[in-house]
Amino acid sequence: MQYMAASNSFNIQYKLRAVIVFAVALAILLVRFFSHSLLPQMGTSVLVLFPQKEMFYQWFYNMGITQYIVHHYIVAAAFDVCLFFSGFFFLILRERIFAVVFWLLTLIYFLSFNIITGHHYHGLVGVLIIVLPFFSKEKNRFNLGWEGVRYYLLYIFASAALWKILRGSAFNAEQLSSILKAQQLDLLLQNPDSLRASISAYLISHPSVGHAILLVNVLVQLSFALGFFTKRFDTALFILSIVFVVANYFVMSIVSWELLILSLSLLNWDKVEALWQKYMPSKLQFSYSAP
Repeated sequence: MQYMAASNSFNIQYKLRAVIVFAVALAILLVRFFSHSLLPQMGTSVLVLFPQKEMFYQWFYNMGITQYIVHHYIVAAAFDVCLFFSGFFFLILRERIFAVVFWLLTLIYFLSFNIITGHHYHGLVGVLIIVLPFFSKEKNRFNLGWEGVRYYLLYIFASAALWKILRGSAFNAEQLSSILKAQQLDLLLQNPDSLRASISAYLISHPSVGHAILLVNVLVQLSFALGFFTKRFDTALFILSIVFVVANYFVMSIVSWELLILSLSLLNWDKVEALWQKYMPSKLQFSYSAP
């Protein structure tokens, strides 16, 4: 009886995670659609600005997949339709084949987007990582994959802090001020009256304040190392991840909100299930096919 209750709880939480994760993933793609950042909206020129040593990108480029898609508008439009519908069908039906197709199409889009823009944009890595556990419905495999997502998120933050500490940049009083001078020049010239420009100008003029903010940044990132030893602080880390992304945008103009999808791995899903049962009990009757 206890085993059946635990199994039923896993089924419910699996479905809740599937719905929330894929709803957020589709929302990310929808924002990209309205930002004119999907493949049919990016024109037909395909450039590779990465150095030759980046063998994976060179290999993918040499396959000609990106070139073929963007030079045939109908193919590019069909690609986007398949991308959206594979995610939507998994959200509704939770058949693993749709999760696999969605992941593969997202990977192709991710690589193609970076090739076309000539920029290492990492935002969609969050989608690619958090979709992987849904390749399996078996409890132990899924839970192992979900824990892997959580540890990957912790690694992103903690390693960023260690990188600043070990390189010594965290102890350079002029570090943030110098970065802002180089990075925010266009913002300061084109939108000098904006809030972000005002923040940058103040921090450039007051390097000691900028250094204090940098140290706080390092401490926030380093705090995620606690998650490797306990889950007690996961809720606090979930909130910190959101605060960090928002602050990073206003201070550094770095847009990394798409990576917040990984923060879903920090939620207490027992509490999420309890809230769902309390406020939407009639919606718990998901259809389910055994793994």
